[in-house]
Amino acid sequence: MEAVWTLTLDTATPYLALGLFRGEEGVGRVVRLGRRHEEVLFPLLDEVLAEVGARREEIGALVLGTGPGSYTGLRIALAAGLGVALAQGARVYGVSSLLAACWPFLEEGGPPLTPLFTARNRLYYGATYAKREGKPLVLSPPRKLKAEELPQTGLLLDPPPDPWALYALQPFAQEGVEPLYL
Repeated sequence: MEAVWTLTLDTATPYLALGLFRGEEGVGRVVRLGRRHEEVLFPLLDEVLAEVGARREEIGALVLGTGPGSYTGLRIALAAGLGVALAQGARVYGVSSLLAACWPFLEEGGPPLTPLFTARNRLYYGATYAKREGKPLVLSPPRKLKAEELPQTGLLLDPPPDPWALYALQPFAQEGVEPLYL
């Protein structure tokens, strides 16, 4: 039997991040949509499935971005992802959208980074991470921040969650999903 594919999905931000990966192969897409995730999600999934030559039945795991982010945005990925998982009998894992956004930029033993998602009322959702021994290290968990509370260095403003990062972080993820509403 062939190895199964892992679907990654995040809609917590204005970006739709979707990927399909198996081992070192796969395809990821990031599309800035504002608030139209539900219109594009399944057509994009079909496009990515066709590109890698896979069928939905071959999806054996999902890694979903758990936020923080907009209430509706989070619900789209979680509802769609859980629906696909239920239909395919796939396992589901959750990863912080902030961690998935900064993971490609973290260097082993390098300085910490603080990804920020712009929220309402001049607030940001942020967390601070480092990479040690190939693993994510949470230096400051996801929280709401005012502009005057932001660190002076290592800021990433509104980076999209990365589909490959969601896949790469699966070994450190918890099974199941718990949305993070701040």
